[in-house]
Amino acid sequence: MQNGFTSYLLSYDGSGTPALVEHTLALHPDKPFNLDTADDQIFLASGFSSLYDDTNLLLSPTLQLNGDLGDFSPDQLAMIGRAELDRHRGTQYRSMTREANPGVVVVGRSAEELDRFIDTYGGVLEITGLLSRGMHPDFTTAAELDIREKKDHVYLDFLVRTPVNLSLCTYCGNCGPVCPEHCIDEQLFLDLGRCTFCKACVTACPADAIDLHGAQRRSIKTPALLSLTEDIELPEDSEGIFNKNNLPGLFASIFTGRIDETVLSNSRLCQYSGQYDLGCDLCLRTCRHNAIQRHSSGIRVDQQRCLECGACVAICPTGAMQSLRFTDRNFIAYWRNIPMEPGCSIVIGSEQLLHRFWWHNRNQTFPRTFFLEHPVPTALTTMPFLFLLASGAGRILLLTKDAEEQVPTRQMEQANALYTELFARPEPVQRVKTSTLAPLLQQDSRSPLTLFQKDFSFAGRREKLISTLEFLLAQVPGSHRFSPELFSDFGRVNCDQNRCTQCLACVAVCDMEALTADSDNFALIHTPARCVQCGLCAAICPEHALTMEPGLVLNADFFGQEVLARAEPVKCLECGKIFGTRESLARVMAVLTDKNLMDREDMLLNYCETCRVIHLFEEQDS
Repeated sequence: MQNGFTSYLLSYDGSGTPALVEHTLALHPDKPFNLDTADDQIFLASGFSSLYDDTNLLLSPTLQLNGDLGDFSPDQLAMIGRAELDRHRGTQYRSMTREANPGVVVVGRSAEELDRFIDTYGGVLEITGLLSRGMHPDFTTAAELDIREKKDHVYLDFLVRTPVNLSLCTYCGNCGPVCPEHCIDEQLFLDLGRCTFCKACVTACPADAIDLHGAQRRSIKTPALLSLTEDIELPEDSEGIFNKNNLPGLFASIFTGRIDETVLSNSRLCQYSGQYDLGCDLCLRTCRHNAIQRHSSGIRVDQQRCLECGACVAICPTGAMQSLRFTDRNFIAYWRNIPMEPGCSIVIGSEQLLHRFWWHNRNQTFPRTFFLEHPVPTALTTMPFLFLLASGAGRILLLTKDAEEQVPTRQMEQANALYTELFARPEPVQRVKTSTLAPLLQQDSRSPLTLFQKDFSFAGRREKLISTLEFLLAQVPGSHRFSPELFSDFGRVNCDQNRCTQCLACVAVCDMEALTADSDNFALIHTPARCVQCGLCAAICPEHALTMEPGLVLNADFFGQEVLARAEPVKCLECGKIFGTRESLARVMAVLTDKNLMDREDMLLNYCETCRVIHLFEEQDS
């Protein structure tokens, strides 16, 4: 029987390298966390934040599981602890606090509906009620309602019927008794819903204070708008506009809270052009929370809407979308000193799920297994899966909450399809529940590789994926073809050389360098491995010379360069310098001829820019 829990501490011992020590403690969710040691000497401690919420120490669920459930030596645990410390120190992102603003305009169909809402939520919200139909003395009826959102506020412009001009009214009481429908009450509210427009009140008013057709425009600025009715049309993809089915979203938006800017888009890698609204928009189409937005400068992430589901990061083929809690670069660097035994199982999960597994399996040991806490496992892409398999992992097991989440992601399917085709090893990447993980880890897991990748350099997500694929293909040479549907972010660019004029507009928009130019030979060069099939080059080509061919054909040619088009250079008649192509010169001359501007005899267009100027000055002097 265990008398306490072991905490693994990475502490300072004066040697300059953090050392690992074990510390037994009494742990209980209802008691404060106390190590009985000086916290200022501890760099990192194993544990779970749900239990240790009263400490400022860096906590590592990874270290806790590998220490308790793994079969690592003290030296190996120290290596894991130092890798965890480096990982946490390398995690940087901005945070901001959103101040509370409980004001909200609520639009309803009836006064009864608004009264019920105010009775329920009036204690926590500052509510301004508007009616979309009918009239009531307690609420304003908004007609011709126009709603727009700008920055952090919602603006409402609407028409209000004002049959009684209070500034003119003398409260003489003549109008009330003469109204046959009793439409005017003692508060001077005139119910136009009951009014027959007989105008008896108008005739009786000595101050001309009643105009049954009177109206005025009003505006309201509010941090949030809630519609309880479908009578009004709401703008789509709005941050501060909610309907009755999204009350949690309303409350989340108006109270004080911390916003961590952990998902960002790098415009230098993104193959979406905001200027042309063209190119890769996978993240836009994948985000279910409307947190990804188009902008003239490219893709932007609305941090207030982002729920860190990881979908946009996982689907991005270029690496432009990154989760700053565990970036691609930090992920690759993390494994440099991790003791990974060939054929081991790597279990990746959130802290919550790893905590649950640890709690139910503390008396067991799982040899050849490494447990990794990942803050957003759903953000993992094909690249890290293949990198781990190429580095020696026999299988990768992703922890899930329930059976619905066991459906493999697109990135898992890509990694599994590649690995199965190359090494006849089905589904090395799987999603499993915590309840079924333990028996699975007792099963043998081996790697079919004869060599293991030891390259921990990182220049980008696509570059790392390319080098990993090249490493894997070297062990099973040949040609392997994969489905264009599953591998739609791979493919080739084809070029009609008869149309291409070497304008290089395609090269200018390809930040992945899948298309480059050989300026010495006026050639357009294509590297298939770098192409993410964004289609931006084809869309921008003025001659419609380029077409896309999605799908992955993995062979030696996939990694090499090929010439798509080569142009005949034009040399200056005077100095011999190459200053253009025959196609571009012919096009310019054709345009000038059409405009009747080619009336010269001396062929100045056949000179380079320098010699052309010299000839022009010589002509003027003569």
